Amino acid sequence: MPARLSYPIKVLGQPALLLDEVTLAVADVHVGFEQELATRGINIPLKTDELSARLIKIIRETGVRNLFILGDVKHHVAGPKGVEIFSVPRFFSAVEREVDEMHVVRGNHDGGIEAFLPKEATMHESQGFAFRDFWVAHGSAKLPAEAEGKTRVIIGHVHPSVRLRDSRGYGYVFQVWLSGKMKLQWHPVLIVMPSFNNYIGQLLVNERTKSELRGPLLSKKYIEMSELDVETIDGVLLGKLRDLFETD
Repeated sequence: MPARLSYPIKVLGQPALLLDEVTLAVADVHVGFEQELATRGINIPLKTDELSARLIKIIRETGVRNLFILGDVKHHVAGPKGVEIFSVPRFFSAVEREVDEMHVVRGNHDGGIEAFLPKEATMHESQGFAFRDFWVAHGSAKLPAEAEGKTRVIIGHVHPSVRLRDSRGYGYVFQVWLSGKMKLQWHPVLIVMPSFNNYIGQLLVNERTKSELRGPLLSKKYIEMSELDVETIDGVLLGKLRDLFETD
């Protein structure tokens, strides 16, 4: 008799997580990010259709029927602005027809997202919600009491990446998954998802960064960051984060 699969399972080669046989989670889509780049003199084509096509491809290949977006569907922190006014509805319209259920956690960039939410979608506040024995959230808020006892805490928000250098000093940046046990009485495992949008800014977690960029759940109250396991999207285990810091 084949062994039963143990979830969650990372989708190899993608910043996406299977929470069970029919449920997929992604985080940090940041539709409309192009406008911020344009204000800095960097003009790139709109990536909304590319992002939705990538997500639809994963949905079809995995055969899931439920989609969880763990925050930051849109990019502008406050209400909808500029290209978001047509890009966010376009994204939702393309994706919603591929699934039976959609759950959206409010991210810190999702001001006014309700105006674009599909009628059948369910909205959750940034603290998150329970699914099976997991707690899924954006990662920009502290854990609520309802998360107690859950075996996994799954978040986005951080956009974790590492920069590695070869012997000649050339640097290579990789999006990564972070995971490790939290400093809570019931010792859940924290899983930090890579951003679905691979064009937006990344937090180089193996370099010194401001604590506010990491969010509350990566503070010393909740976890020892140096002990986190680091894995690339392609499934390469890089080891503990403490071993990936550069030495002078």
